[in-house]
Amino acid sequence: MGFSGFLRFSGFVALALACGAGSAAAQPAPTGHLSVFFDHLPNRDATELRARAFAEQKLDAGARLRLTASGFVEGLLADRSGKVTDAVVEPQELTIAFRSKRLDLLAGLGRVVWGRLDELQPTDVVNPIEVSRFFFEGRSEARLPVPLLRATVYAGDSASVEAVYVPFFRRGRFDRLAEDSSPFNLVPGVPFTDRSPSRTAANAQGGARLNLTTGRVDWSVSAYRGFRPFGLYAAASPAEIDRVYPRFTMVGGDFETVAGPWVMRGEVAVFPRDAFQSPDRAVVLAGRSFDAGAGVDRKAGVYRVSGQVLVHRERYDAGSQRTDVSLIVSADRSFAREKYNGRLFGVYNPKSRAGFARGIATASLRDNLALESSVGWFGRRGLDTIGRFSDSDFVYLRLKYFF
Repeated sequence: MGFSGFLRFSGFVALALACGAGSAAAQPAPTGHLSVFFDHLPNRDATELRARAFAEQKLDAGARLRLTASGFVEGLLADRSGKVTDAVVEPQELTIAFRSKRLDLLAGLGRVVWGRLDELQPTDVVNPIEVSRFFFEGRSEARLPVPLLRATVYAGDSASVEAVYVPFFRRGRFDRLAEDSSPFNLVPGVPFTDRSPSRTAANAQGGARLNLTTGRVDWSVSAYRGFRPFGLYAAASPAEIDRVYPRFTMVGGDFETVAGPWVMRGEVAVFPRDAFQSPDRAVVLAGRSFDAGAGVDRKAGVYRVSGQVLVHRERYDAGSQRTDVSLIVSADRSFAREKYNGRLFGVYNPKSRAGFARGIATASLRDNLALESSVGWFGRRGLDTIGRFSDSDFVYLRLKYFF
């Protein structure tokens, strides 16, 4: 499916939803929210006001067909060492889903969630992410939708096979609003030429996941062939730099089980062919990588707490290698019959002493009105992913109205 073909398909979805909304009085009304988001990054001298309107409509056209459309309009007014404004209008999901006892089919613009660990999921490679939203709100909100075809075949209640086809590439974003000046932007301050994979059949991405339940253990194995969502920089000549998106292959697995009050999870992803950015020059290093993690969580009184360890190893064809270990913890608590909620999340790398901690507090002012505040703090600079954002501490306040 080419880009123009996908746009025609998206238009068909929107038209079908509009027609369905006009003819199906029993269908639910659209849902969504309006929000005003104020944030400040003291180390980057940045203050921002973001306003967003989001709406979603789901319609059932018969017993087996579901149409889903959601999207948002978002605006930015910011002082990033100078006045910056921007606005975007984007779909979040535009899909048609067919459901039967043994087969589910989905086509359109959507998101696929793989993996079981908290926030940092090595096998979750189908959708790119938006970095600013990842740090502000977490991975579930940061996933960017991609055009896809997905088929899931069920073999009873304990086994299924999921296949995903992504016809063309979408890169990850540091920020969807005024990305060039975003405080989370890691693009080097030198001119470069972007070499995004062309929209051809040869550049399609895809993979499959086998899901099984054995006794009390849910587990899966997966494989995916795609492009790295964030570009690497390579000197094409002494005066030219290209931003390229190398191919990767991922083979992984994960599991989850329950033992009394404990939930135990594990995940591993092997990248037999991978590419990395040289830390000191515009050179792309070929090699392979490995990620493995394990974690537990449980309810402890009024708290839900979790902890996990994630190991990342890179081995370069040139002969050298590097290994990073991340310790990840989180805790959640509700107060006053869930009128108030708090969440703490932290990541720490003992080797580089780089880390990230985020606290979020939410208060329900009314049934459809919530006030949320958060503080995010980064530790020392390091070569690992978190360590590259060491000067991006933030605080934000958001008012959210649901309809």
